[in-house]
Amino acid sequence: MTVFSFHPVKAIALGEGGLITTNDETLYRTLLRLRSHGINKLDDSFEHPEESGPWYYEMQELGYNYRITDLQCALGLSQIKKLDSFVDRRRALAKRYGEIFAKWDYLRSAQPDVSDRSAYHVYVLQIDFEALNTTRAQFMTDLKARGIGSQVHYVPVPMHPFYRKQGHSMEALPNARAYYQKALTIPLFYDLTDTEQNRVIEVLAQLTRNVGKEGALK
Repeated sequence: MTVFSFHPVKAIALGEGGLITTNDETLYRTLLRLRSHGINKLDDSFEHPEESGPWYYEMQELGYNYRITDLQCALGLSQIKKLDSFVDRRRALAKRYGEIFAKWDYLRSAQPDVSDRSAYHVYVLQIDFEALNTTRAQFMTDLKARGIGSQVHYVPVPMHPFYRKQGHSMEALPNARAYYQKALTIPLFYDLTDTEQNRVIEVLAQLTRNVGKEGALK
């Protein structure tokens, strides 16, 4: 199975929901049932055909209400036609970020040199907050005060209480821990204008002491 997300920040956004593709007939039948309370009225064989009639359906296993709406599907189909332009714009923005930040101190792209292969769902930086004598929380607050939103993608799975209670920890994952401690996501989306991107770059330059760096806005 391959799973696609249609969360609002993704390349194709339907508000929420997703899509699963598979070439396995058994998985396909199971997914059809799981998405609709364990029921597939379309082409499942009834286990009790003696009860069948025009009204009849069977819940053959436990399922959920995971049906996407027709309105969301219509929106998604319209966006698929624009997908190439969505991805091209994200890649262009990411490439410009990368070219500029490569010359700076205290930060770098977390995903360098892949602008022709990634659809850039998000743009993540690795920032040396300790060297800047600040914390990530304070850095995010300073960005917000200047009108720039930011986020962290993502809190590592072993840090969540559910998994900690099962005995998982970050001690065996030094690389993941090092990445997480420096990770910060900055704005990148299809409608981000060049002027808005310039503002993001200017504010980051101020906060990371890279003001005046050669090529800062080229």
